[in-house]
Amino acid sequence: MEALVSPHWVVNNPDSDSIIILDATLKKTANKTSEIKGLVIQGAIYFDLDSTFSEPESDLPHTFPSALSIPSLLSGIGIRPDSTVVVYDQQGIYSAPRVWWMLKVMGIEKTYILDGGLPAWLDAGLGISESYARPKVNRVCDFDIKPEQIVDKSTVLKNITTPHFMLIDARPSERFSGRQAEPRAGLRCGHIPGSISIPFSEVLNNGHYKSPESLAEIFNRNGLNDNDELVFSCGSGVTACIVLLAAYLAGFKKLRIYDGSWAEWGADESLPLDLE
Repeated sequence: MEALVSPHWVVNNPDSDSIIILDATLKKTANKTSEIKGLVIQGAIYFDLDSTFSEPESDLPHTFPSALSIPSLLSGIGIRPDSTVVVYDQQGIYSAPRVWWMLKVMGIEKTYILDGGLPAWLDAGLGISESYARPKVNRVCDFDIKPEQIVDKSTVLKNITTPHFMLIDARPSERFSGRQAEPRAGLRCGHIPGSISIPFSEVLNNGHYKSPESLAEIFNRNGLNDNDELVFSCGSGVTACIVLLAAYLAGFKKLRIYDGSWAEWGADESLPLDLE
């Protein structure tokens, strides 16, 4: 199933009136990104990754909510298992892939990303608003959640000595090598032993994803092929999803996220790391 859609796909879709549009913009990010102040796509609902859709019992940022709480959270913004959802963010491509992945984990198959985000929508001259729409609350539904798509630190630790998957780090290369300090206080510098650096910026071009052929070349030159099982990490599980979706577009199928990412690994002095 295609993951990326254009602005005109959204407005010209025969079922456009029933499409749920989610703005996944993070108000604060560890990476320097721009935000278009005061403008949202007409009819869009805000998807709050920082608080509402982050596990409140976790000390880590952007942690996937518990299986007990997320069905009611999704129903609270009108999402059902059979919903058609389009996700975007104000940067072009930044936090939207995290929400796309979360909804896929919840079994919502008709989930798409607006390639180019709000800038692409503005370039197309389509309807905008200065405020978010009010969601239509549904009764709580049963979702076909796929918890196996989320990897914990014990699984990553075991994989160092007994490899079963390739770990891809989406942070900028300077942070991966340890030459640049982490933006979050209290975190060590470096990377998880055995991991491969594919910075999220490498898979993008001016706020859009590169072509599937170009994406496949990026993975291939890192010694990866589409039969490999890949797990993705970053600072807090957000930009990891950018590279996960790039792998999906390139034809990879076995894709998971280490949800704790470097926010967890870098804070734990008992866990190994490599530099350079």
